[in-house]
Amino acid sequence: MKKLFPTLPILLMVLFNISSLNVYAQNNYSTIHFLAYTTYKPLIGQSLKLSFNDRLAASVRYGEAIHYKMYSEGRIAITSSLILDVENGKDYYIYFFFKGNIAGQELAQIDSLKWYSLKTAQCKYESNFEEDITRPWGIINTKKATGPKSGTCFLISDKGYFITNYHVVENAKEITIKGIDGDFTTKYGATVIAEDQSNDLALLKISNKNVQFSLPPFAIRTTGIAQGEKIYAYGYPLTTAMGNEIKLTDGIISAKSGVQGDASKFQISAAVQPGNSGGPLIDEQGNVIGVVYAKSTVADAASYAVKASYLETFLKEIDGFEFPQLINSINDKPLTDKVATLRNFIFIVETN
Repeated sequence: MKKLFPTLPILLMVLFNISSLNVYAQNNYSTIHFLAYTTYKPLIGQSLKLSFNDRLAASVRYGEAIHYKMYSEGRIAITSSLILDVENGKDYYIYFFFKGNIAGQELAQIDSLKWYSLKTAQCKYESNFEEDITRPWGIINTKKATGPKSGTCFLISDKGYFITNYHVVENAKEITIKGIDGDFTTKYGATVIAEDQSNDLALLKISNKNVQFSLPPFAIRTTGIAQGEKIYAYGYPLTTAMGNEIKLTDGIISAKSGVQGDASKFQISAAVQPGNSGGPLIDEQGNVIGVVYAKSTVADAASYAVKASYLETFLKEIDGFEFPQLINSINDKPLTDKVATLRNFIFIVETN
């Protein structure tokens, strides 16, 4: 049956980061008011889809006024022609009017007086957007956040260097790593050596020179990765609820590209949760083929990882960093032995 009502452009594969959630400071937001209206009777009671920067916001009924607390700041696209430059502490009024045919639809920002004069229904609900939707992958807005975060990191060099996601350590005043030698009570201070914001990667180094490491048992695999290939995601999700034991989930390479064909990412079916950010994506042989960084908030069983080829390029371009000659020493071991070995090289990273 042909739909009688239009939808605004949306992106179905919406992501949110999988580092731990944060508590936001009160009143540190703007408010976007949205009113949908029509005089076309077949549409009354029907809905349209509202999106901000291709991030699905809500299904809005005609005659309904909704209000959003928006913690993101920056440029937000409602459509290609309606762009808002959002600042905290301000109000923005959006009016959508459908006259009965697609050519007659209007979407515009108007002043508050006119918006209230057009309002035909009570506010149905208020929604809090606590993700930074000014970024294409919709990560948590750590600039506006307070309180600690937790993610995953893994050793990349026996010199004490670790890989994690950029968003895990972004704007951190303090970074610590725990779980070294199986000890989750001792925290070691770490610093950011290099970062790649576009690919959501960061290189860390612990400051304690007395801690000794052995060379990681995996290699970095950058070629020949096929759609449908078996993979494993390692990490420390939801440690407050699930504890400090490393978690392993399995799946396949669902697609060799990310959202909107992003060639730097894999889409994977392995389940990941807050805290998995920065963990390694491992193939059946025990090679690192990616860095887990995001999951979809819309599509079931859809998560994403930065490809190891981009990790390798990032590491090789860092001045003063000696790219390690990693050799896979666990290729012939059963999965249980691989897990027992790999967990000694994957850790919890926390920030304040």
